[in-house]
Amino acid sequence: MYHSLALALSLSVALAPLPVLAANVQDPSTMSDDEKMEMAKQLYGEGDAAINAGDAATALAKFEEAYNTYAPSLHVFNINIGLAAYELGDCMKAKTAFQRFLDLVPDHPARAQAQEKLLEIERSKCAEQQAATAATTTTTSSTPISADYENEDAPELTSRRTEREEAIETEREETDSKRASGKLIAGAALTGVGVVGIIGGAVSLGIANKRANELATLASPGPTGFPEGDYSDDDVANLDRSGLPAANTASVVLFVAGGVLTTVGVTLIVLDRTSKKKAGKPGGDKNASKKGPRLTSVGPTMWRGGAGAAATVRF
Repeated sequence: MYHSLALALSLSVALAPLPVLAANVQDPSTMSDDEKMEMAKQLYGEGDAAINAGDAATALAKFEEAYNTYAPSLHVFNINIGLAAYELGDCMKAKTAFQRFLDLVPDHPARAQAQEKLLEIERSKCAEQQAATAATTTTTSSTPISADYENEDAPELTSRRTEREEAIETEREETDSKRASGKLIAGAALTGVGVVGIIGGAVSLGIANKRANELATLASPGPTGFPEGDYSDDDVANLDRSGLPAANTASVVLFVAGGVLTTVGVTLIVLDRTSKKKAGKPGGDKNASKKGPRLTSVGPTMWRGGAGAAATVRF
């Protein structure tokens, strides 16, 4: 569950075994950058061990100390702080940490997890409930985020709740639009099978035509011909009574089935592409895809001398 904690620092903090520092911690103001980073590594390791042991409170304290005191420019710590605070039930602190992580770390594998946690906090409204509870009390001993979070080197945060939700929703829609939908997959499969059926019908029609020509040649007047419908050779008789009708029947069935499947498949593909285009228009109705063309019926159709397929689409 907390493997993402290690991932958050994998790009900037090595997790190799660290030497145990002296019991008397040196004043951060007198430490070099390398010494501060070593201390941040140690605190991160202690926090990671605590969170894996189920001690979210200790983990949160370790992560905050590492970030606020020793590595204020290492903003990936915010994902660790957010996850520990969320596990502890402090939605206000978790929300602030996740927002800072998204604002200050533009490219990181844990961004999707931070966005997901923010959506969970927004849906549960736990941050608003905790803020309302904090507003009704007169005690100020515990604040959601310590003043140390206002790092001097941190850029100004301009994101707002509505903008953030829109960005998350847009990113999710872009991901969904790139993913092949079931309608598109089904349409492609049906179209492929339908084309194979039509090709099979054409082949069967060619076989039927060849058999008909053979019978016409044998039935033509001449020393080697036979009166039409009256053959003395069993093979020729079978060709006339079963071979040719079977080829004709197979041609009709394959053409009709292939046409129906191809029509349905192409229609599904068109509907899928149309709905995605409407849904992707800026400022468009999110339910536009539901108002687009819809396949209402499909099936074979017969007419004098042949057969085919028909589909009804409602716009």
